[in-house]
Amino acid sequence: MAWNNHQQQTESSAANESTPLIVPTALVVKDGLEVSEDDSSAIAIEPRCHSISEDVIDTVKLGVPIFIAMLSWVGMKTTDTALLGHVSANALSAAALSDLWTMCSAMLVQGRILDILVGGAVGAGNPRLAGIYLQVAYVVISCVAVLVILCWNLTELVWIKFGTDPEIAKMAGYYASVLSISIPGQIIFGQLSQFFSAQRIMHPEVNSSTLSLCCNMLFGLIFVLGIPIPGWAGFGFKACPIVTTCVVYVQIISMWYIYIHKQRLHQAAWGGWAWDEITWSRIITFSSLYFPSAFGIASDFWRVAAIGIMAAQLGDEEVAVFNTSYRLMWIVLVCVMAVGGASGINMSMRLGSLDHVGARQAGLVGVGLSSFICIAIGVVVWTNIRAFGRIFTDDEVFLRLFHEARTPFAITLIFMNISIAIEKIPYSMGRTYEVFWMGFLASWGAQVPAVYLCTTYWRNDLTGLYTGMCIGYGVLVILYGAIASMSDWKKYAKLAYQRSESNIDSSQIPTDTPQSKTH
Repeated sequence: MAWNNHQQQTESSAANESTPLIVPTALVVKDGLEVSEDDSSAIAIEPRCHSISEDVIDTVKLGVPIFIAMLSWVGMKTTDTALLGHVSANALSAAALSDLWTMCSAMLVQGRILDILVGGAVGAGNPRLAGIYLQVAYVVISCVAVLVILCWNLTELVWIKFGTDPEIAKMAGYYASVLSISIPGQIIFGQLSQFFSAQRIMHPEVNSSTLSLCCNMLFGLIFVLGIPIPGWAGFGFKACPIVTTCVVYVQIISMWYIYIHKQRLHQAAWGGWAWDEITWSRIITFSSLYFPSAFGIASDFWRVAAIGIMAAQLGDEEVAVFNTSYRLMWIVLVCVMAVGGASGINMSMRLGSLDHVGARQAGLVGVGLSSFICIAIGVVVWTNIRAFGRIFTDDEVFLRLFHEARTPFAITLIFMNISIAIEKIPYSMGRTYEVFWMGFLASWGAQVPAVYLCTTYWRNDLTGLYTGMCIGYGVLVILYGAIASMSDWKKYAKLAYQRSESNIDSSQIPTDTPQSKTH
């Protein structure tokens, strides 16, 4: 992965990534976008007009690095699974149990809303607030992390209570406890990556993630399996979580040293840590966006777990097909989330600059591109379902079951990814509360009951299972579509501008305590 700076496009002019989008745009009086109750003070930032073709090209350019970064994370998880699969069956089972329990709480520190606040602040010409909200994010999520770390260290006890073999439960507990050490590192890297990418500075996350993937694979082969050292089998299972934890901190160190210490990419938006800038009002603003997002992600995971339990009741072959099919869904989801992330960056920045027309166009481009991608892939999967199945196995029973359920599976794949694409529109507006409740309603009020009813009273097979899932995702597409289509873009542009505090001179930003900075 090249370490050079990539070209980026600002709202007013082109700039490379070493000067991160911090040139404020001139303010002019415009009709129709009030930012205060007094009409005489109605102001807006003069937007740059973007054609649809420009937005399509820009979304793809931003989406590619996001896709690479996400693929690196998926690659790390896949590498760990592959390494442990060569250690022993117990090692693989222990890691699976560890992941199953830890993911129930990991979602609480994985909410991604900092890009909304950073993009809005930079778009409104108040980049200093982006750095302030990075600090707020660290404080709020660190408090949540205490609970998450505690939960991870209870893994062994939890699985023993569920009747798991004590030896495997002990291994799962060890695996989770070691990985809990990486939680602070995951938070630091995740929020810092959002801080950069929301300013269209994409290469720090891409390069650091790619480096971590390579390190995880290299050191995993050496310390877990002993490859390529002759006559040594490595440290086995115990080394795997240690390698992964160390790699998490390697990517942080690489990002800090190259892009903060050397290139100073953060400097225009964040001059250094300042406790007095972490005010209660900003904590409330951040938390009101963050916690609905985090609980929404957690709810989605719990929903998939519930459906997985129902799939397990269909039979061993059926649950194997279900688990494999979800890997295919995840591959498509990575593509759609990359496109959605790119359009979300543009929407947040344009809403912050009061360019509601441009923000709406960016959202529609994102949904259009995502829909095209997932429909095209869905058709390819439907027509070549056996070929995709052979990627994972040559078992004829497996392939037959996969083929029989191909129609509801392909429709489920399409609806799931379209819902994720549409979700980005209200999400970028800061409507995480509504997104949470719509997702909760579709998951627990539609999809889970539909899966249960279809498999219990219609067809007790994968066709019934996927049909129920399809119904749930169809409801979600309708709910998200209703939110997006009925949204008042002017209103949310105004709210984004107000969150950016741009009507206050940056040198006069209020604080809760006397100024005391540590750089």
